[in-house]
Amino acid sequence: MSGSSPQDRGAQGRLDFLIGALAVAGALLSVFWMIPAQIAPTADAGQLSPRFFPTLTATVVGLFGLAMMIRNRAWALRRVPHAGPRLLRETLAWTVWATATLLLLTYAGFIVTGALSCFAAMLLAGQRRHLLLCALGSILLAVAIQQLSWHAFYIQLP
Repeated sequence: MSGSSPQDRGAQGRLDFLIGALAVAGALLSVFWMIPAQIAPTADAGQLSPRFFPTLTATVVGLFGLAMMIRNRAWALRRVPHAGPRLLRETLAWTVWATATLLLLTYAGFIVTGALSCFAAMLLAGQRRHLLLCALGSILLAVAIQQLSWHAFYIQLP
């Protein structure tokens, strides 16, 4: 973040600290509860346990999260200005988008829902130029995913 004010770095530093804390919490939850509850240990000696790679992945995520927390510990408890109302509006918009996508998938099918959902996500992400190309790309992406899943995996999407 070169060229930004210290207040901007403070907000980003706090966000990075919180993301690291969330990653550590998720990794701990995965290692100590989700993985043991969902994956049975192997019964044969000398074999790699099915729990090995999920546990390794969760451990790496936890270590990176811990590194983010340590790197940004100075910003953890500082009061910094934030754009709370804007973030709340964006979160609400993405929640409405996700709910509408799930409901529309039930009634309209994959191609229509995929195209509309992809286009709406582009708009929510800030793409305001080349709307015609975005719409065309959304339609082509949905059709391509449907065709790939049908021909490669023999899966009929709704």
